[in-house]
Amino acid sequence: MNNQYQPEQTTPFSFSYKIKSRMWNIINLSFYRYSPFFFRKYRVALTRLFGSKISWNCSLSNTSIIIDPWNLKMGEFSSLGDNTCVRCRSRVNIGNYVCVGNDVIILSASHNIYSSKFEMIHSPIIIKDNVWIATRSMVMKGVTINEFSVIAAGAIVTKDVDAFHIVGGNPAKFIKKRIIKDEI
Repeated sequence: MNNQYQPEQTTPFSFSYKIKSRMWNIINLSFYRYSPFFFRKYRVALTRLFGSKISWNCSLSNTSIIIDPWNLKMGEFSSLGDNTCVRCRSRVNIGNYVCVGNDVIILSASHNIYSSKFEMIHSPIIIKDNVWIATRSMVMKGVTINEFSVIAAGAIVTKDVDAFHIVGGNPAKFIKKRIIKDEI
């Protein structure tokens, strides 16, 4: 067994990728962050300039942080809440009518804990239509959250979530089925 622990201190990305990422970071922490709260389309336009596929009618909080927006796709009428961080090192697809609450973290990358080099590993996240991800939840790499699911506040989602399921806890576990009733 090799007991040499030598973590990599750099990312596996090309120099041009790193430059593009740094340029976006400057935009995200300046023009994006300090735009008035009602400049929703302006923030969408900034992310689209860097390659995101975000619908024009999405709502992005000016305090949200998006890392590598060219890997982000958001459908109709979806939103990112205050202080939400979406780290798109791999593809992140957010469907239609998805509410991502405040202080949520979405991570599409991690590190290989079984490697002495501790290299970065990543896989896509798919969040399907009509999902609610409540305050201070965390969604980890490789997860699919299916339609009409609810992620309870503070949950850490490490595995796929079935449609119409409510999950919570650390790690997130099934709580009960979501039953949507028609308004009277």
